[in-house]
Amino acid sequence: MTDFEHPTPPVPSEPPPEPPEPPSGRSPGPPAEPSSELPPDLELAMPDDLEVRHCYRHHDRETGVSCANCGRPICYECMIPAAVGFRCPECMKEQQAGSAGSPRPRVITRDQMRSRWATGGRAVVGAPVTRALLAANVVVFALDFLLQAMGSPLPRYGTLSGLGALVPALVVLNDEYWRLFTAMFLHAGVFHLLFNMWALYIAGGYLERVVGTVRFSLLYFLSGFAGSALVLVASPPGTATVGASGAIFGLFGALFAYAYMNRGRDLMAQQLVRSLGFIIVLNLVITFTIPNISWQGHVGGLVGGAALIAALMHFGERGLRGPLGPREIWVFAITGAVLIALVVMRVITVPL
Repeated sequence: MTDFEHPTPPVPSEPPPEPPEPPSGRSPGPPAEPSSELPPDLELAMPDDLEVRHCYRHHDRETGVSCANCGRPICYECMIPAAVGFRCPECMKEQQAGSAGSPRPRVITRDQMRSRWATGGRAVVGAPVTRALLAANVVVFALDFLLQAMGSPLPRYGTLSGLGALVPALVVLNDEYWRLFTAMFLHAGVFHLLFNMWALYIAGGYLERVVGTVRFSLLYFLSGFAGSALVLVASPPGTATVGASGAIFGLFGALFAYAYMNRGRDLMAQQLVRSLGFIIVLNLVITFTIPNISWQGHVGGLVGGAALIAALMHFGERGLRGPLGPREIWVFAITGAVLIALVVMRVITVPL
């Protein structure tokens, strides 16, 4: 006889827990709709340090995209896809012109920026005019020192300083116009020479590599001429002024202007603007606080150099590389003519 096992009766399951009662004794109802009110601690105002950028072509459009080449902010309409990121219409146009045989495509790469500004501690490599100016200033100082040690044997003037120092009275009364240029190669002492030559080594080496030998030569002497012209106009008539400071201030002013006008295209130029701005302000403070320093020569050279490079970049070749163009020749010629007119006006119309 077969035994049958009786199935075990199922164990009744526990009843599901009842939902908790709503607070304050209200009866449960349908789930509440999500509130449209914002949390009270949510800040909607923009932070103070947030930089809002606008498209460089459409100034009413905010954007967070920049050109991968020059860094200018661009909106959706100005974005042109490139191999890496987006480029602005100007950079793309210049790249296409360069590939079509243009002599100066202006698309700037990181390698070009490094080669433009970095020198590896050898600023005068590839700067023959800077080297020649350094040597000329040292040789003239040595000759002047030797002549003074020999008892000032030069007839009438005694020494090179007596022959070439810029004295406004001698320029106006005796027509000794060479002093407007020879004073750039004379120095009042060893420390004066060393400080100016160090500044010329740094600024001249950089700038000559940027603008080329011909432009650098014209820029140096016209900046020095601008400083001498302001000395002639604004200095006391019997004061003797010597030194290459006016021309060197012109180099620093030109470098600052060049970097400032390229700050949107060249990241290293942005750093250079800050560094040169500090150096120029510091030297101007020294100029106006320490006695026996010609502020006329410094300010004249600084303004002359900055104005020249700005005019060259506006009217001539923005990159300032390659042969000297006809418009650049006109810029130099007009600048020289203005300075000559200033000297003539001082000599003819302003009495001592």
